[in-house]
Amino acid sequence: MNFTTKANVECAPTSEQLASHPVLRSKIRLPTPSIRTAYEVLANTAFQRAPGCCFYAHPRFGKTEGITVLADQLAQSFPDMPIFSASAAWHSRFSELTFMGELLTACTHVMASIGKVEQRRARLRNFMWTQAKTRNSDLIMLFVDEAQNWHEPELTTLRDLANELAMEHKVQLIAVLFGTPELTSLRTALIQSGRIDLIGRFMIQQYEFRGVLTPEDLAIIMSFYDDPEVSEYPEGSGYSYSQLLMSQAYASGWRLQSEVETLWGQYKLAAQASGGLNQIGMLWVADSIRRFFMASLEYDHPGFRGDDDTWKMAVAQSGFKDSLGVTYIT
Repeated sequence: MNFTTKANVECAPTSEQLASHPVLRSKIRLPTPSIRTAYEVLANTAFQRAPGCCFYAHPRFGKTEGITVLADQLAQSFPDMPIFSASAAWHSRFSELTFMGELLTACTHVMASIGKVEQRRARLRNFMWTQAKTRNSDLIMLFVDEAQNWHEPELTTLRDLANELAMEHKVQLIAVLFGTPELTSLRTALIQSGRIDLIGRFMIQQYEFRGVLTPEDLAIIMSFYDDPEVSEYPEGSGYSYSQLLMSQAYASGWRLQSEVETLWGQYKLAAQASGGLNQIGMLWVADSIRRFFMASLEYDHPGFRGDDDTWKMAVAQSGFKDSLGVTYIT
């Protein structure tokens, strides 16, 4: 990391910068260790031209935000490959008309809600093919968030779409499913019902999108807040998230990463009554850090250091302790 003259200038944020700051607005996008692991899987999936894979994560572990980061990173590594992202909606009864309309909407097609099933299906297939042809690509990647909401009919229809793209246009559709742990139950149900074709197509490889597992993981994440190459804000300023928020402390050598032991200790204390600390969802981490910054802004000065009370408050107000044994088992 290069902290040169510009990075050491004290730069108190304006009210406008605070109002739109990604940390304070809970809009951060960081390449966490879990995202880096998932990226390696997906880059290999694309390289090997596999038809798909799936990831499951507990609520608030950052899978939705992770999809955004992964799509951006994959777009840089595979610039010719069109990448789409859909959110799987739950319906009490399957409708192919609705399903095709939702996929068209995910592809930002202006005629998503027009036409009968056959028309929407052809429109979606032709749109995907056109996007691939324009880029001279024979690969398309489709991310599906909340994939636990889909069942056998949706996956069968997606399989048929992939087959049509392959047979008619020689284009490989790679489906990447992200969902809650219920996705593992869906996989089991498909195996029990003999739908090995769907397992082989979309779920033969299943990965856990994990939270923050160790103090080392947490230190990496917190270091990103300090690094303008990862978390520059405002764009083009050369300032990192933490530098702009705590400019005087940052200029005197303080870094958010230096708070890692205190924050990890507060998570351990919060998890004691629930059997100990196993892993922490990324959204709990981001919210704890956000609350720490909000409580510390007025105390920005040379020599600043965070304290146990502030981090205890930040972890408590994030709701992390209340989630233990509810959204996931420690």
